[in-house]
Amino acid sequence: MKKKAIILIIVLAAASLVGIVLTQLYWVKKAYELKEEQFDNSVRIAVKTIINQFLEQKNDSVFKQNLAILKCRKTKLDVTDIVIPEQLDSLMHDELGSMAIDSNYYYALYKRQSNKFVTGRYEGFEKQLAESRFQFSVAGLYRPGDYYLAIYFPGKVHHLMHQMELWLVLSIVFVIILIATFVSVIFTIVRQTKLSELKNDFINNLTHEFKTPIATSSLAAEMLLRSEMEHNPGKIKKYATVILDENHRLQKQLDQMLQLAALKIGRLKYRLLKVDVHKLINNVIASFDLRIKENKISLETHLIAKNHNIVGDKEHLQNVFFNLVDNAIKYSPVNPVIKISTWNVDNGIMIRVEDNGIGIKKEYQKEIFKNLYRVPTGNIHETRGFGLGLYYVKTVVDQHSGHIHVVSQVGTGSKFNLFLPFKIQ
Repeated sequence: MKKKAIILIIVLAAASLVGIVLTQLYWVKKAYELKEEQFDNSVRIAVKTIINQFLEQKNDSVFKQNLAILKCRKTKLDVTDIVIPEQLDSLMHDELGSMAIDSNYYYALYKRQSNKFVTGRYEGFEKQLAESRFQFSVAGLYRPGDYYLAIYFPGKVHHLMHQMELWLVLSIVFVIILIATFVSVIFTIVRQTKLSELKNDFINNLTHEFKTPIATSSLAAEMLLRSEMEHNPGKIKKYATVILDENHRLQKQLDQMLQLAALKIGRLKYRLLKVDVHKLINNVIASFDLRIKENKISLETHLIAKNHNIVGDKEHLQNVFFNLVDNAIKYSPVNPVIKISTWNVDNGIMIRVEDNGIGIKKEYQKEIFKNLYRVPTGNIHETRGFGLGLYYVKTVVDQHSGHIHVVSQVGTGSKFNLFLPFKIQ
């Protein structure tokens, strides 16, 4: 699938996900508003019922007689003579309970004009009660005056959210699952796209790397079949050597393929023995002797580790050092200077392979140890390789309980620092 199509799919999917989440939030908000409206209506019904009960009581003949007797004793009746505090408290509890309002509440009967609180349960909440949306005039019960019955619910939001608790939890869970699934799918698509690109590069490199030795061997074989070659043993030897060298090159590449297969299925076997790291490094340097002379490579060694014997697999560790030195030479095209150093640290030995080559950009330094990864150079055939060497190196080092990291700067070269413990943990 083309990159543009993948980007379009991701953008559309992301837009759809955002739309779904926003729609869900909208309906949660609407559901909350509906619950709030139901709550407010229930409070209004409960309070109106209370006021109506006081009106019925006020019109009762016995209550009227009692008020008449009270008028004889007072110059003026108080609002609490009609709206009796104890009765108001009882009615508030009963009526709000009958409307299934179990949220904690405070209430007060107060004179709005002077902000004078007459009765109720309001201590410490006078301001909230004065600003409450639940204000009910008692002018039908007592005149003159500007008396209001106010109610404040400090736990109203919690009460409403509790009523929506199951629905909210399910919504949040499903949204989280949806987002997690979306992110997982996007990461999978991106990872598969990168893997596809790596595989395509690998196939292109493989084709190029195999075609060259095959073509060279074929050409040398054709030359050997010419009749004039029968009397020219020097040229016969020359072309036979070419065929042998190209076969060795093919063998090396096939070995890399087999190493990759072994790594992928976890069948890389180790023979753990006492190994002299300095001896392995010197063996590797010796194998590059001809190449060093032909390319005028300066190779310096600073093997100062006093304890350079570890427990490990000799063959695989030698391959690790070979790959590091091979890379150092391969990516140092101009006046190459290679430095190999060792020194002891706690519980192990450090090995550094340093070059003055092209270097590696910072954004690629974490990627170079991944399978089939090759640093982009604009031309995949500019340097030979399949992106397997450093992946193999890191795998072997990790399985020896060691670690490896790179310090590099473009244009100044790279330093590969490798730690190997004396004993595998």
